[in-house]
Amino acid sequence: MNNRWVSSDVSLKKLPMNAKKKIPAFTLMEVTIAMLIAAIAIVITYTAYHIISGTYHSYAKKQDRIAAFSLADRLLKKDFLNADQIIRTAEGMEFQSGNGLVIYQFRDSLMLRSQHALRTDTFKFPLQAPRLTFENAEAAEAIDQLEYQTTLEGQNITLTYKKSYSSQSLFK
Repeated sequence: MNNRWVSSDVSLKKLPMNAKKKIPAFTLMEVTIAMLIAAIAIVITYTAYHIISGTYHSYAKKQDRIAAFSLADRLLKKDFLNADQIIRTAEGMEFQSGNGLVIYQFRDSLMLRSQHALRTDTFKFPLQAPRLTFENAEAAEAIDQLEYQTTLEGQNITLTYKKSYSSQSLFK
């Protein structure tokens, strides 16, 4: 029996040297911590992207509303300046000029502009109480002033457009 113990001790001593060395690798704890840090970075990036994207979209919508309002204002000024005569209609007004006919229609939440029966522009902003007057009295036919109120970005704005007629154009 003693021989058995001796032979068994010898076999333990003959193990290869590589079996006793540690292999360089990450522990399970280190891999878990790295995954946790990566997950936190991904969540922060996604949240920041979502916030920036939402801010950009709200800014773009605001700029679109302001651009539409500005374009409508510019076109009304141009049409008042270029018109030979401005006539009141049931839904709005007509600008008559040598270039053709421009028709404006006023609705609660929008203004339509038809130019020479070729195209119609739609401006979406609230119009409150458009007043069409001639010589500071309610206009029956000819118009020399348009006044309306609107709300843009929470601010109430009153706009007034005036047409100065020559005496010659009034007698036509």
